[in-house]
Amino acid sequence: MSPDHPFVAQPPADAQSPASWPVDVLRENVLAYVEALRQDPENRVPPERVVLQLTQDPDFQAVLKTWDGLDGASRVSAWKKVLGLAEHHAREVLPACVMCGECCRMGSPTLHMDDLELLQKGAIPWEAVYALRRGEPVHSPFKKDLFFLLDERLKVREKPGTKECLFLDGESRRCLIYADRPLQCRAQACWDPAPAEDLSKQPYLTRRDIFKDVELLLEVMAEHDRRCRFDQLAAAFSEMEASKGASVDRVLHLLAYEDHFRTFMGEKLGIPADQLELVFGRSFACLAQLFGYRVDTEPDGTRLLVPDREPSAENR
Repeated sequence: MSPDHPFVAQPPADAQSPASWPVDVLRENVLAYVEALRQDPENRVPPERVVLQLTQDPDFQAVLKTWDGLDGASRVSAWKKVLGLAEHHAREVLPACVMCGECCRMGSPTLHMDDLELLQKGAIPWEAVYALRRGEPVHSPFKKDLFFLLDERLKVREKPGTKECLFLDGESRRCLIYADRPLQCRAQACWDPAPAEDLSKQPYLTRRDIFKDVELLLEVMAEHDRRCRFDQLAAAFSEMEASKGASVDRVLHLLAYEDHFRTFMGEKLGIPADQLELVFGRSFACLAQLFGYRVDTEPDGTRLLVPDREPSAENR
C-alpha cells in the first residue's frame, strides 16, 4: 500500500505511541483500524469478518501473546505488522463462511420455490414471513436504490427497527435455523456476490404457491390486491402533498379501508393476527412510512396521520 493511501493507519489523535499501549488498548485500536478500513471503497468485506479472520491468524496471536514482554521499539514494529495483517485480511478473504453474522444484519432472506418445504414442515413458522406485493418499492441487496417489484415476494421478517434477520441470535451471532436456512442464505457469500446474484434470477416463492389449495383465500387476496394497490396509496400521498394537505381525506380513506378489509376478512376467515402480513402483505399504515408519515392510534381508536421525522426507505 502506498504511503499516501488514505487508509494508512495512524494512531488516534489523542492516543499515545504504541510503545506505551497495554494489550487491551492494542485490541481497541485494531478494532478501530478495521472499522476505518470499511470506508475504503475497495473493501467490501464486513469488519466483523475481518476481525474474525485476523484473530485466527497465528501471527496476530503471536503478537498478542508477546506484547507485554516487548520493549517500546518492538511494540511499534509489531503494531505496523498488525496493520499489515488487517489490510491483508480485508482484501484476501477466505472463501468460506466464518459465521460472523454480518450478512444476517444486512437484511433477511427472500424465499424461493425450494424453500416451500421449510414452511410446510414448520422449520420457518408462518408468522415469521410476510408478503411484498407486486408494485411495492423495496431495496435490492445488490443496489442502493429502491425499485418497484414486478412480481411478489415472500420475505422473512426482520427485527423491529433494524434490518437484522429475525433468526439471528444477537449474542452468539449464530443462525437459529442454520440447518434449515433458506436458499438465499446458503448462496450468500460476502467474498463473492455472484452466487446470490445468480439466485436472484430464479423463481421466487409467492402466496399462490403456499395457498394454492385454498381457493377462497386466493380470491380474497386477489380482491385485496385489486382494491388496495400501492400505486393508489402513492397517488393519494402525491395529491396530498401537491394540495398542501387539502386532500388528506383521500389518504385517510385508503388507510381506513385497507385496515378494515384485512381486519374484517382476517376475522371472517380465522386468519391469526400475526399472519395477516403473510396473507395480505404490508398494511397501508406500514407503507405510509415510505412517504414520511406514521399512523398513530388514539385511546378511543381514532387513527391519526402524523408526519414522521424522515421517510422510511426500508423494505422492513
